Amino acid sequence: MKCPKCTTTELKQTGFNAPYVCEACGGMWLLPGSRTEIPGMTVESDEEAPATDNPDSKTGLCPSGHGIMIRARIDLDEPFFLEKCTACGGIWFDKGEWQRIAETNLADNLSVIWSASWQRKQSQEKNRESFLAMNRSLLGDPVFTALMDLADTLKNHPEKDRALALLQREIIQP
Repeated sequence: MKCPKCTTTELKQTGFNAPYVCEACGGMWLLPGSRTEIPGMTVESDEEAPATDNPDSKTGLCPSGHGIMIRARIDLDEPFFLEKCTACGGIWFDKGEWQRIAETNLADNLSVIWSASWQRKQSQEKNRESFLAMNRSLLGDPVFTALMDLADTLKNHPEKDRALALLQREIIQP
């Protein structure tokens, strides 16, 4: 099996039923049924990956020979992509991605990452975070905090529409 990113390096299995690793780039090929519960599993590399290569710039071919893998964007602090073969279910992790997935507890159910609902939820959360950060910056901390507190107070209030109308009227009228 060849590394889908290096394309020429042979992947090596580190033990019985363990993931395959690329010694050149530090990537990992995880087949369904492979042991993933190894605490703190890391992929070590004797060589550094070339600094000019961005492993997430494109997907690769399935190391098991099934063709082009599909990608799923993972929106953590620094977004990245995971690649999956739709035929064999194998998942490619670039160096360091397994650790990031394990830290977020996504390792327990990797298949959910490729679902439309999970991807939509990730996009909505990222958009909300950006929207709130922009408004905090524009309004300043005191006003933003007061508005967020008011929103929490009114969220489940039975007369929240009336409260919003009153607020709008008080702001607009001199």
